Order: sequence, then C-alpha cells, then structure tokens
Amino acid sequence: MRKIIVILFFSFLLYGCETTDKDIQPDTERNVKQENSDLANELHLNSNGFYEYHSNTLNIQIQPVIKSKLKYWVSTIKVKNVSQVKSEFAGGSFSSKKEETSEIAKKSKAVFAVNGGGIQFKSRSAVIRDGKVFRTGFAPLEIRKNGKLFIGDGRRTAEDMLEQGALHIFDFGPELLINGKVPSFKNQDWFTTVRAPRTAIGQRKPYEYIIITVDGRSSESNGMTFAELVKVFQSKGVTWAYNLDGGGSTTLYYLDSILNHPSDGEERQISDILYFTE
Repeated sequence: MRKIIVILFFSFLLYGCETTDKDIQPDTERNVKQENSDLANELHLNSNGFYEYHSNTLNIQIQPVIKSKLKYWVSTIKVKNVSQVKSEFAGGSFSSKKEETSEIAKKSKAVFAVNGGGIQFKSRSAVIRDGKVFRTGFAPLEIRKNGKLFIGDGRRTAEDMLEQGALHIFDFGPELLINGKVPSFKNQDWFTTVRAPRTAIGQRKPYEYIIITVDGRSSESNGMTFAELVKVFQSKGVTWAYNLDGGGSTTLYYLDSILNHPSDGEERQISDILYFTE
C-alpha cells in the first residue's frame, strides 16, 4: 500500500537538549511551511501552518508543534452530530485481525483518524461500539450519545454504561483529567518521568474533541510524559482527557495522509481506530 509522506519544515526555537514542563507551550510555534504546494493545498494547510478542514457538519484544525526534542500535533475536531464520531475494527468486524490505521481509515471513509484502544491488547476489557456490546466487563472512557466524554470507575458494567448513554467505550489509559481534576497518581514516576509516543483524546464541550498525537523514541522527538500531556490539555481548556493506545501504534491519519512519524519507522498493524467523518 502506498504511503504518503508529508514533509514539514518548521520554524522553531531551541531551549536546550531536555524537554521540560516549561517547554510545553503549544501556542508559541505556529509557522509551518510545506515544501510541496500542491500537497499543502490538498491537505488544506493555511498561512499559519495549521491544517484546516471545514464543511457544514465537520470542522477540523490540526496544529503541528515542534520544540527541542519534541514534536506533536494538537487536533481540534467539531462535529454536528455524534454519529460522525466513529470507531472501526480491523477487517471490519470484532476479531483478532489487525491492519494499519490508514487501511482501516480509508475503508471507513474517514477524514481524520487515530489508533484506538487496542482491544486485543486489553483483552479483558469491555467493548462497545455504536451502542452494541461486543465484549462485557468494564472500560473507563465513554463517548456518549449526547456528544460528551465521560470517564468512570470499575463499579459499572457494560449494561450500566449502555443505560447511561455510552456509544463507544475504550480501555487503555491512564486517565489524564476527570472533570477538570488530575488523577491521584499524578506524582508517580511512571506518570511524570517516562516519555513515549502518545495518542490521547480530550474535550472542552459536547461535540468538540481535542486529540493530541506525540512522536517519540526518535532523535527528533523524545515523546511526552503523561504529566506533560495533561499540561497541554489544560492549556486548551480541556476538562476530560484519556490516554489511548500509544507507542509504536501512535498514528495520525488526515485526508489520506499520515502526518506523524510512527516510532516503528512505519505504521503498526492495530486492532481498532477512532475516526471522524462527514
């Protein structure tokens, strides 16, 4: 399968070799130039270096950010109806199959997609997609029929979540923001010191979603800690945020292109995606 490589040249400031919490300032480096003007037009790259997609039902803005040893993307997606927020399994059915994010996204006619919750990795978690239960148990993150994100605890069953309006549920973790508060494990080493590629979703208000995609494990980008992810979400006014599958699975698909650089050197085959469509 042909892979489209998007080559971006960024204007950036160097603050030293190490990425610190102070460096996580997503609104400071905005100017991105696209060498291939035809591709830039195809991907709707504006003069500020943001990718933008607008229709009557779907609005997407993707802000690339590069700093010393750090590269990430902040994507804001606004939908008219929650039915435009979707998830799909590899092979089109709940099974042990795996495919690349771009393969699943193209078949699903996605405008924007990221890797999902790794349903085969979290093999004991509940799975609900489009209001249908594929596996019982528990999963913390809900995308509800009213367009809201919700993160709950293990006292709820899949049936409870359906009754409370769950459309899709995901289990990977950890939780990053719960109703504006950082979880109690925020000071633990694994939360504050380990940098890696990340994919995470957050929300400011119903029908508006913030997705952060972080490159990592490379000479260009060390990745982020969970604490640093929280800081970026907070800077965007997010009150609910959850970490999805990451590492080599982290993939950002937009208009038939992969914008980030997966840490395996190529897309990893995964079990499910989260995507947005018309």
